[in-house]
Amino acid sequence: MKKKLRLTNAEIAKRANVSSATVSRVLNKSANVKPEMEQRVLDVLIKEGINPNNVISPVVQQGKLLLLTLPFDFNSFFNEIIRGAKSSAAQHGYQLLILQEHINANTFPVFQRMMRNIKTAGLITLNQIDEGIIEKIISLVPTVQLCDYDISSDKVSSVSLDDIRAATDVMDYFASLGRKRIAFMSGPLKYKDNFNRRAGYLEGLNRMNIEPNDSWIVHLPEINYEMALSTATQILSQPKRPDGFFAISDLFASAVINAARRLNLHVPDDLMVVGFDNVDYALISTPTITTISTPKFQLGYMACEMLIDKIRNPKASTQHIFLEHELIIRESTTKQN
Repeated sequence: MKKKLRLTNAEIAKRANVSSATVSRVLNKSANVKPEMEQRVLDVLIKEGINPNNVISPVVQQGKLLLLTLPFDFNSFFNEIIRGAKSSAAQHGYQLLILQEHINANTFPVFQRMMRNIKTAGLITLNQIDEGIIEKIISLVPTVQLCDYDISSDKVSSVSLDDIRAATDVMDYFASLGRKRIAFMSGPLKYKDNFNRRAGYLEGLNRMNIEPNDSWIVHLPEINYEMALSTATQILSQPKRPDGFFAISDLFASAVINAARRLNLHVPDDLMVVGFDNVDYALISTPTITTISTPKFQLGYMACEMLIDKIRNPKASTQHIFLEHELIIRESTTKQN
């Protein structure tokens, strides 16, 4: 039976920055709600410690609620991961909720109360979480790390890519094309994927017997197009500029291509560009972007399968699974006739 909300629809709408009609449709499980709008409403409920199942639909089975946390705004990369995790959860009779929140020493007390209030059965997290905090979390609930993994951990399982190998594959591809002056752009190194892709980039240079050029290696504080565009413009304006550019996201790669265009450099003749993830930017960019395709749906699906196995078998051994990637070659590295 539905419980009475502690918040009015108008209050939820204000906090979620949606209309009251949207809130009503979410609470009545209408299919005519955009996923991002629905998620805003769910986020408000979760942060209030309200189990959405109690106010949206009756809970048929207790202990069937899973939580997936991520620290970033939604984009097509995360949407596919979420879709994969939801598919697995549904097959096993679980419901998956999504929470966008940084998890650290400051936010953990509220996060801990929320986990207890909504009686979460298990957690999948894409967040970068300190070892001390992750130990507290796994003492509360079965947990699987997704993408931001700790391969040395014997306490928490993970699903990800082999980011070092993916990055060295990119560098070997540049080498096969005769490109040796290769720049690198990533986000913060506190995230394991960025750190490991940088390691693969450096390993690739080492294989070519090339010393790294520190002025061509940048780590931006966030995935931000304008920041990437400005930084790429500075690098490509140097008297001795790169002839290849490896970006750890397709958004960054798109920014690099547009920076090159501003400077009247032709891609791929003057500059070859490779991105990462194979999201929408790779296809709508001109030229289209050569990129590492990541199995986004499968990452989410496998993480949820692993979590449910851990819930059902608490003594199951810790696993670290790497899924396969693929280099998709497009116009940003192939000359057009």
